[in-house]
Amino acid sequence: MSKPTISLSIFGCLFLLFISVAASAQEVSFNYRFSFEPTVFDVPPEMGGLEIAFPEAARKNGVEGTVKVNFTLGEDGKVRDILIMQDLPFGVGDAAKHGLEKFVFTPAKDNGKAVAIRAHLDYIVTMAYSEDDRNIIKPQFTEKPQPEYPESQRAEKIKGKVLVTVLFYADGTLKVIGASSVMPREFDKAAAAAAAKIKFTPAIHKKSKNPVTQQVAVEYEFKP
Repeated sequence: MSKPTISLSIFGCLFLLFISVAASAQEVSFNYRFSFEPTVFDVPPEMGGLEIAFPEAARKNGVEGTVKVNFTLGEDGKVRDILIMQDLPFGVGDAAKHGLEKFVFTPAKDNGKAVAIRAHLDYIVTMAYSEDDRNIIKPQFTEKPQPEYPESQRAEKIKGKVLVTVLFYADGTLKVIGASSVMPREFDKAAAAAAAKIKFTPAIHKKSKNPVTQQVAVEYEFKP
């Protein structure tokens, strides 16, 4: 009996990095995701972290968009057959290629034998405007659920505020970056969980009228 074909798609390999761009009051965010063509195996590949050195020229010129790359995770533990399907200017595609050439992974296996897998990379570059940029109309919240007061802290009757840093993307999705306060950690976690459920309309660039990505600090107040 032939073994079933296993189609593996990994979206957990998500990496975000923020670099200040003082001249434009912007930040550059990067994230990547891998997907794999249907392949027969019984042990999936073990993936390390992908490191891509974003070109300085691309950063200075405000390059954003997606680089798409096809490649093979070889049975010998090396990446080969790298083919850039969609590129970005100022060397971004070459940077992604160089990152893949150094990528560390353990090959997939079938019946104990290492096998090659054809894979795909989306390397996504987004310009994120800072909260104090006057050229931007901030995201408008349509739903902002309130956080749940931590039951473990209710007897203490603690009250205070938590700031949650959120990246509101132009496509209507969001990413919670982190939460901070002087309160017990349970309050930070509750606030971050609430922020993840925010519904909003994206920020708008006043001049172009186009939706843009913006990083905003969202405040939550806790009362017993």
